[in-house]
Amino acid sequence: MPAAVLSALALGLAGCSAGPQSASGGDDNTLTISGWSGDEVMSALASQFEKDNPGVTVKITELPWPNILTQINTEMVSGTASDFVVVFPGNGNPITAQTLAKGNFLEDLSSDEWTGEFSDVNKAVMGADGKILMGSNNLTIIPATYNTQALQALGATAPTTWTEVLDLCSTAKAEGKVAYALAGLAGGTYNYLPYALSATLVDGANPDFVSEQASGNATFTDSEWSTVFDKYLEMMDAGCFTADALGTSLEVAQGQVAKGDAVGIVTVSNQIGDIERAAPEGSTFETAPLPATDDPSETVLPVGLGSGYGVNAKAKNKDLANKFMDFYLSEQGVQLALDTGSIFPSVPVEGFEPTPTLEGVAEQAQSDKTAAFPDQTWPNSNTTKVYQDELQKLLGGQTTVDDALEAMDSAYAG
Repeated sequence: MPAAVLSALALGLAGCSAGPQSASGGDDNTLTISGWSGDEVMSALASQFEKDNPGVTVKITELPWPNILTQINTEMVSGTASDFVVVFPGNGNPITAQTLAKGNFLEDLSSDEWTGEFSDVNKAVMGADGKILMGSNNLTIIPATYNTQALQALGATAPTTWTEVLDLCSTAKAEGKVAYALAGLAGGTYNYLPYALSATLVDGANPDFVSEQASGNATFTDSEWSTVFDKYLEMMDAGCFTADALGTSLEVAQGQVAKGDAVGIVTVSNQIGDIERAAPEGSTFETAPLPATDDPSETVLPVGLGSGYGVNAKAKNKDLANKFMDFYLSEQGVQLALDTGSIFPSVPVEGFEPTPTLEGVAEQAQSDKTAAFPDQTWPNSNTTKVYQDELQKLLGGQTTVDDALEAMDSAYAG
């Protein structure tokens, strides 16, 4: 599951229409949006936009994961897509900015005033060929999230070194628990932990790795990615993960942490709210970067621009879609998103305070001790697919680190 996926929630959309209706129809006062199932933030934004623009109707088509990837892509190609659609930054799936740029499916937003709020690092994955093709109101962080009561029951604290990670695994196992819940089924969390390790071991050790790989001067095989996978397997062998991880769903893994059967989990920050809602009353959670070495000063935190939205270049109501984009990334719009969904904002917000759970990583998330998610810079979506397939094979003992990396190199080369 990608960095900014929101879990499906029971939701009554006030002030706007939602559901599987056709998104391409409408009149001059109707804005169509293809968004996430159960996205309370978009519901609130749509309602406020209607209030601020009397006579305007916002129709939202809610799309679940992973169908959203193929449906929006298919509709873009066929010319039936909504005016305003979910877009991911970088590369790596069918509706990323750089994938859709190849077909000129997205409106160029480079002249919009809000683009000045984004860093050059973020702008690099928000479009292609110097154009800004999407915007996002949120950052996604990959921390280790811990059940505070479960940690306390073990007499432990959040690890700050690799040795402490393995010690936590040993301590938890001795008490009949697991240190880190792991969902190995499709849509699970198994692909996030290597990202957390690679932030330190790959990007931290060689900040030029991405550019070197893009120019053909570096590969997965001949890099610290081998150490990333070695440490992943070391954790598995040490009993750090959920038993039968390959048969464990995202919801089950989240529930293990929520109930304290697992001490922690390494996953995207957007999922923390789901875990908190599933937890018994009085439960609290905390976050920390996942260390990959025994020197805490070396630990780098993965922080990526979350999924956002773009304007369909063939939108029936392009002016209205552009107006909504300006609202989406305005101070009012971002504040409404903060109030509704507890996002971590991608643009500066005066007085912003992170949720208590994210306090452990909030300062570092806004520092230079961060790294982008690897898949945002991979040149094609097949690299992501092969990466995920090879991880599952590693967990099942069906491949080796060398073979997995060679498969990723082949996919990267196209």
